[in-house]
Amino acid sequence: MSDLAPQSDFSLRADTRTGTAPTLDAQATLIEQWGAVEDAARVVAMLAGRPTPVDDPYSTARIGLLARSHPDRLDATSSALSDLVATMRAGLDALLAVQGTATDTHPAATRLWSEYERGRAEVLAEAASALGC
Repeated sequence: MSDLAPQSDFSLRADTRTGTAPTLDAQATLIEQWGAVEDAARVVAMLAGRPTPVDDPYSTARIGLLARSHPDRLDATSSALSDLVATMRAGLDALLAVQGTATDTHPAATRLWSEYERGRAEVLAEAASALGC
């Protein structure tokens, strides 16, 4: 099983008593999960026979900036990222389970790649909206 989302709930939570920004641990978790999804996408691209995506420091910086933002702006992005992590985790686990068998993983990997692209675009759109970009 992959270690893409070791915690079942990694969404950022504000201190409900004070309304303060997420803790450094919560901020790091959002950034780490984004990085894990991007790393998983490289594996999926390889299995799908696609070129490996290049690092995108602009998107990573946008997620980092959002992670340090006020918590009331994080919900939609955190939810979209949570959905993407769940999709990538289940898909990658399934692909890795049959890798090395007689099963052709290319069609499933191609489908997972499409889901990654859709989910990634949604996360980045939500982040842009939250940041007012």
